[in-house]
Amino acid sequence: MLAEPHIIKCTVERKANERWLLYKIDLFYLNIIIMKKELLNYKSSLLFLFIGVMIFAFVPPKYSLVGKWSILNPDGTPSGEYVNFKEDNTYTVALRSGQIGEKGNYFLKDSVFSIENIKDVCGKGYWGKYNLTFYGSDSVHFALIEDSCSERRMDMVGYNPGLKRYRTK
Repeated sequence: MLAEPHIIKCTVERKANERWLLYKIDLFYLNIIIMKKELLNYKSSLLFLFIGVMIFAFVPPKYSLVGKWSILNPDGTPSGEYVNFKEDNTYTVALRSGQIGEKGNYFLKDSVFSIENIKDVCGKGYWGKYNLTFYGSDSVHFALIEDSCSERRMDMVGYNPGLKRYRTK
């Protein structure tokens, strides 16, 4: 016995609808997979960006002490005297008259600044140690770590609030 035409038509339509539904479900799951993959890529990118920022956030900038610095008065104004730190780890202090008032050696490792006078102010070969803090690239401040030479100690931290990089006009 042959099936009636309307039953065959319903069966064909139902199978077409099922295929259409399966197709829609496949597309839905495919979109979810693609979205998850894009989301993972997005999350991965954000994670790497965050890690990179954190690494560079804790790397202090490298400032150089080499150059001419103005010695400041206690009120922060320039005193007219200058200290010139050279690349060979020597320094000179120029007085207002232009004469060299002091010479010596210095060494900077991390934030520890060590200094030795060539003049026999503190005793030959004796080094004082100070904590050096950069405030941007143009200002520094010294804090005593150890130095039994009272004359040098007063010059470094007693009267002097710090140094300001000398700028030519």
